[in-house]
Amino acid sequence: MSQITQGIRSILSVPAIYSLFGQLLDKKKGGGNTALVKEYIRPKANDQLLDIGCGTGNILDYLPENVEYTGFDANHQYIEAAQKRYGHRATFICERINTAHLGKYSQFDLVFVDGVLHHLDDREALQLFKIAYAALKNGGRLITMDGVFVENQSSVARWLISKDRGQNVRTQEGYLELASQVFSNINTDIRHDLLRIPYTHFILECSKQ
Repeated sequence: MSQITQGIRSILSVPAIYSLFGQLLDKKKGGGNTALVKEYIRPKANDQLLDIGCGTGNILDYLPENVEYTGFDANHQYIEAAQKRYGHRATFICERINTAHLGKYSQFDLVFVDGVLHHLDDREALQLFKIAYAALKNGGRLITMDGVFVENQSSVARWLISKDRGQNVRTQEGYLELASQVFSNINTDIRHDLLRIPYTHFILECSKQ
């Protein structure tokens, strides 16, 4: 995993600051996590959702109570914070998910990967797509969201994305090339309106047939 965790970026390793930062950036009305859940994740009652790289679990504030949620993250501080806040309605595992887990944690309706791919090199990202595919039921969907470089994007957005902790921000073609090695049914979207600040997100919705 390639990311910068020194200097000012290191403060995002503190769970309270990580959560607060996300809340401050989130556009509550018509954007942010509200739009992500409503337009892309689209959970149904009793869906089983796997969140890979769940952080402090803040997406749970936007999910229906009847979604069965399992979150994986390798940062023990994030997981401890998530368990304190959401442990009554979700399962959290402090590990970096791999195929060894799939016997116990598999057959999900939804797999969600938010802001992870741009921290991974191509080999690691391809492995993540394979893990997601194995974890899904037939007909299940993987949703990913990451910063992206696109033509004619805001210069501010491009600069902010270039300063991200993750060092593998790709073009939309770069993300799609990796996903298409595993999934054959893929929808994509580019959003410039999900945060309070200029930023460009690339969203993949990959279905397992």
